[in-house]
Amino acid sequence: MTRVLLVFVLAVGLAPAARAQPALTADLSAHRITLSSESPTTVTLFGTVDAPGDIVVVVRGPEADAIVRHGPLGNFWLTAHSVAFGGVPGFYAVYASAPLDAIVPRDVRALHQIGLDNLRFELQSGGEDPAVAQQYRADLVAERERAGLYAAAVGKVTFVGGRLFRTTLELPGDAPAGNYFIEVLLLHDKKLIGGQTMSLAVSGGTSIAVGAIAGWTLALYGALAALAVAVTGGLALRLRRRRVPEVAAAPDKPLRPASPPSAKRARRR
Repeated sequence: MTRVLLVFVLAVGLAPAARAQPALTADLSAHRITLSSESPTTVTLFGTVDAPGDIVVVVRGPEADAIVRHGPLGNFWLTAHSVAFGGVPGFYAVYASAPLDAIVPRDVRALHQIGLDNLRFELQSGGEDPAVAQQYRADLVAERERAGLYAAAVGKVTFVGGRLFRTTLELPGDAPAGNYFIEVLLLHDKKLIGGQTMSLAVSGGTSIAVGAIAGWTLALYGALAALAVAVTGGLALRLRRRRVPEVAAAPDKPLRPASPPSAKRARRR
């Protein structure tokens, strides 16, 4: 009985402390969007906090496998060396109310994958040289950054009145379709004190992540096209040789002059 009363007293005593934790509430202007090929699609993220702090928003698109190839003939699949990664987001962006170095410690950035350098990909190629895998990972990130699918620059989160915050998420028309994972973090004095997660359903984009299976498919189509051209050309050459027989050139002989008609009649008589 004494133990039960002690547990009850501790629970009652901790309840005010639990309620004293800073609260973060966030939402989206739309939870389902359709991308447009003509211009980027935007969604407003807004929220409130009941304590001073800074906001960091991490947006990650649907994850998929990705294959990076390099070789003497570029991405040609028969000659290129490939490294496969798993868990690669098709889209990635970060928004913050202040510079990341000033408000987020390194361990929090690594844990919540804040910043392109902290994105974690699963290496699927066994026995790969770590230095080679790291280079291929950097190439994959750079490729998607050039395609506009990974944002290197940090977007801006704006506070209104110290308690209200908002930011505009922007998705390009060729972003992958699927469920997007959005994480909203509240920090104060470089300490994580609150957070919330939500999802965004995106349709109308690409069916798979750019640079994943698409590169392999294009390379395969290229190889099959080259093989078809070679086979077709060889077959046409063989048919042509069969249809046009070779004629041996006759040796040059002196031509006999034609006998006049009168001489032929005399011989018959």
